[in-house]
Amino acid sequence: MKLPGFFAVFSIVFLFSCNKKKEKEPVITDLLVDSFDFTKDAVFDSTNVPQHLRKIVKDISTLNIYETEQGGKGALDTPANFKNFKKLYKAASEQELLLLTDNKNSVVAVYASVGLSEKNNKYTVPIFQKILKRKGIIHIQNGCILSDDHPAEPVYWKQYYKLKPEELNSDPSLKQLDSMVLFMSNSSDLILTTALRNRTYSVGLKNQIAKQAFEHHRQPALLYLHSWHKKEYAELLQKELASLIENDSIDAGRKRTYISMLLSLNNPGNKKKS
Repeated sequence: MKLPGFFAVFSIVFLFSCNKKKEKEPVITDLLVDSFDFTKDAVFDSTNVPQHLRKIVKDISTLNIYETEQGGKGALDTPANFKNFKKLYKAASEQELLLLTDNKNSVVAVYASVGLSEKNNKYTVPIFQKILKRKGIIHIQNGCILSDDHPAEPVYWKQYYKLKPEELNSDPSLKQLDSMVLFMSNSSDLILTTALRNRTYSVGLKNQIAKQAFEHHRQPALLYLHSWHKKEYAELLQKELASLIENDSIDAGRKRTYISMLLSLNNPGNKKKS
């Protein structure tokens, strides 16, 4: 199902959000080496690691960062930990990767989960559910972008980018992953936005989206409800939007969007689903 109005609002809001993020986040090549030394909180776990994989697991743990194939600005070579991941993927069996999803080092566990999903799609949903239970964050580098996110997020993106645009709404695995994302209290705005953009949700999950919007004050959930359930949540939406508009940390572009959304709630001619 296409969601044109919903896409439009998200595009406007996240255009400003991305610009803001780029202004605040330093590019990796502009940082001093000791500013992004992720080895300081590295965890080493050799339990249930087969002998022929121990060096690879140690190398991944030592760098302690989840790197994609995309190098940073000016990079001439593939990132080191992505190379280690490819070694792991080639050397490990499905059963060995499954064991490594329990590794105490979250980067090792995530690379194992991603590799397992690549080898056999039947693992995608249960592994994502498993990684969701992990505490804390992992350091991630995707091109020039550095972030600290929940360990489940790279597993989600692996499934997402496997699919063609026309498959995003119908893929059964992604449907289950999207539903689970709605229950993440510490998800990034990007992954929550994507899960909400992919489809419309049942009444039970709509209630969870409302919880994200009004209890956790998550703006992607707020935008979803404004697009699809405006009449039902009008009073709560008005309160939440008014609070956002009064927030001095919200940039001017998003503030204009929220003002427009607030005004639309008072438009008696507006016909929206509830």
